[in-house]
Amino acid sequence: MVWRHLSRQSVRRILIALGLIGLILGIISPALPGPNSPANRLALRGHQLFLAGVNYPYRSEEDFGTGAWGYSGVNDPTTYQEVDTDFANLEASGVRVVKWRVFNDGRYSPTFDQDGMPTGLGDHFFSDIDAATALARKHHLYLVFTLFSSGFWTTDCVQNDVHLGGHADIFSDPIKRQALIERAIIPLVRHLANNDRVLSYEIIAEPDWGVSQLNQQSDNRIKVGLSGVRAFVKQVAAAIHYYTPALATVEANRASDMTYWKGLGLDYYSFSWYDWLEPYDPLDRPAASLGLDRPIVLGEFPSVGSKYYHTAQVYDIALRQGYAGAFAWSYGNADQYSNWANVANEYLRWSRENWSLIDVAPIVAPPSGTVQLLAQPFQYQGVQVLNGQDGFSVQAQVAVQRAGTYGVQWFIYDSTQNPGPPAGQTNAALSNAFSSLTTQLGSLATGRTYKVSMGLFDQSGHLVKWFDSVAVLKMVGGVPQIQTQVVEDPCGRQTLPGNA
Repeated sequence: MVWRHLSRQSVRRILIALGLIGLILGIISPALPGPNSPANRLALRGHQLFLAGVNYPYRSEEDFGTGAWGYSGVNDPTTYQEVDTDFANLEASGVRVVKWRVFNDGRYSPTFDQDGMPTGLGDHFFSDIDAATALARKHHLYLVFTLFSSGFWTTDCVQNDVHLGGHADIFSDPIKRQALIERAIIPLVRHLANNDRVLSYEIIAEPDWGVSQLNQQSDNRIKVGLSGVRAFVKQVAAAIHYYTPALATVEANRASDMTYWKGLGLDYYSFSWYDWLEPYDPLDRPAASLGLDRPIVLGEFPSVGSKYYHTAQVYDIALRQGYAGAFAWSYGNADQYSNWANVANEYLRWSRENWSLIDVAPIVAPPSGTVQLLAQPFQYQGVQVLNGQDGFSVQAQVAVQRAGTYGVQWFIYDSTQNPGPPAGQTNAALSNAFSSLTTQLGSLATGRTYKVSMGLFDQSGHLVKWFDSVAVLKMVGGVPQIQTQVVEDPCGRQTLPGNA
């Protein structure tokens, strides 16, 4: 047979390309419903668990790797402190599993050449991955790594030498697709193959937004055909199963779309639910009614802001209706669906009541008492626009964990662009008590939307902390107004709602 004349690596590549490795090795079966793995549980680390957790989408969208905007990955000292604080707060809240996005829209990793061919993972990537898993271990947490968001191809623009999205051809060009798997995904999963902190990989978060057959709205997203995305998912799932004991899934943006990801070697299905979906895909219904052949996990739901349910109710619904897990959206994301301070104690009470179902490795007891969230090492609050004799200015309250004198630079720039030269700069003595920092707004055009960001620098001029978009302003009738909700993709185009 021809197989005799092929190297082991060549055979492996062929099998991954066909998406067959996980099936051939029989690694997928532990997650399937059966006598030892019921449909409402997942087989994880030798236990049948309800996979309850929280989305920790990112500290920034540049957590892993580096690029032209500078390095702010998990292993950077400032970012490390911030994630350490976040994970301490999640641990204190009774959380055992967090879902964290790795590549996002491809802005920092993987790396690509000028023709869009994947070339690797770039500097700092693995040190950031190792820092992330070390922090998870420190705080008794486990990880579900989301590889891509649909922004990997639904957006396409270059901002200050950083390419956001632009990789739709991965789904139509099998050579580029295979290169992405061999040069980025396989090195990642091999690196983590023996790391017990990683339970699962979510291959794409809400790909539906970028699939022409599943999203036919004119929303300015770039869309590709379903067959190409299915081929990609199948190949990545095969690679995950070949190199690791971790599970694999895809998160659909609604329950009714999960059926499009059948037959690809996934271990469980996942979907998002938000209030806007309730008339079409109601949440409180049996998982079995969806007619799928794998367990189902609710991958996203609003932890705040829902007019239908509060956080603990959703976890209870998932348990009662036969789902295998649920993940709240979110810890740390600044949107209308996220405010962990408001739900931390609610989650802690729920986790105590269900600890035997959610404790991945039964070596720790649930936290006692109530949650007292630790303050971040760098904070801002109370952003407001002031009108004085010298015109309009913007003010923010800033506190730092390590007291000292910092160089403060303000940046005010069109929301479709990246910062230019600072609009204002000064030195300020900062401490863990909030101090007021103010800068003049200058001349802004009516009808335009602007971002206000701030950088804190040490006395040597090195950036210590970047506060991105402390405010978004729009000039209305010559008056700058703070916008509480701006629906734009990173390339500055208007889109319809969606967390992809």
